[in-house]
Amino acid sequence: MDTFCSFDNTELAYTDSGGEGEAIILLHGFTGSSKLNWVDTSVYNALKQSGRRIIMLDARGHGDSEKPHNSYSYWNRAMAKDVNSLGEHLRLYEYDLMGYSMGAKTAIEAELMYSGIRSLILVGLSVYEEGWTLKSEEREERVRNMLEEYPEEPDAFRISADETGGDREAYAARLEGAIFPEFSCGDLKKIHLPILIINGENDYSAEEAASYFPSARGITIEGDHQSVLTNGRLSKEVLNFLDLFEDEVS
Repeated sequence: MDTFCSFDNTELAYTDSGGEGEAIILLHGFTGSSKLNWVDTSVYNALKQSGRRIIMLDARGHGDSEKPHNSYSYWNRAMAKDVNSLGEHLRLYEYDLMGYSMGAKTAIEAELMYSGIRSLILVGLSVYEEGWTLKSEEREERVRNMLEEYPEEPDAFRISADETGGDREAYAARLEGAIFPEFSCGDLKKIHLPILIINGENDYSAEEAASYFPSARGITIEGDHQSVLTNGRLSKEVLNFLDLFEDEVS
């Protein structure tokens, strides 16, 4: 993987397939990495075979990127700022943006803050009810659960962290420093890009998530929040969406 220094000099790792095709940036989920969520699931290869320029970013605290252990490194939508910094580093005038779970929310944050994004593809997206917030005691419990050597009742985040073998101190710092919720339902109404949402049948309803946007399509495929990435239909739906979008703008 290559590296670059983001807006605050945090060193981040990315992979760029190169080529003349349209660029799409892939953002993985919490406790995941580009390798775990995109390469090992064959999504990367399926998209690359289309001739597109596929760029994968390891989020700060994850994969091969630098892993700050202080919460302020994750403040103020830092991961969304990283996406913009990568675009500037690669001198991308415009690009499509695809995110999974945490990456889907980061993609939405990036679109709310920056221009140049042509379309959004959101996988494993849940939309919180209006007015929801993460109470301080709940946030503290999640951080504690991540840091304890042997938690009595490990939550889903801790279980995932143990499965992926990532840096739990970095994950805890992200939980402590990130904005929750990442956006409001009102924010979603401001996004007028072409949007595709793909969720597993045993996850939050893709059609329900799509209803919060002015123009979005929700597709449900076989799988749950994690196994949706290994469903070969995922890449096919993504490429169909991108091809249709490009036909409309050409």
